[in-house]
Amino acid sequence: MKLTRQRRMRLWGEFQTVRNTGRSAAGRYLVIGTLEDSSSRDRKFGLITSKKVGNAVTRNFVRRRLREIIRKWGDHLPPQQMVVTIARWRASEATLDELEQDWIKVAKRLKIWREEL
Repeated sequence: MKLTRQRRMRLWGEFQTVRNTGRSAAGRYLVIGTLEDSSSRDRKFGLITSKKVGNAVTRNFVRRRLREIIRKWGDHLPPQQMVVTIARWRASEATLDELEQDWIKVAKRLKIWREEL
């Protein structure tokens, strides 16, 4: 799944809506917030990496890893879903596999994970 412009959350208001009215769960390396969006036909993803994660190079590195995880596993989430992934400060120390396992575990905890496509 490619993160096209239609699949990305770009407005700060969208992020705020998911954080304030949606459900969230935390893992060791990241937090996922989710909200069902009946106005959209597809999933929308947003990434937040604060300065707690590290300097700009480190934050971009973590963002690239999270985009890869979404590209690989995003189709396992139901349609009409807004998903915000927030990297915690430990995310910069994690391997791609650890981030991937944590993302899937948190998605399952939120009950938005579907095994079948």
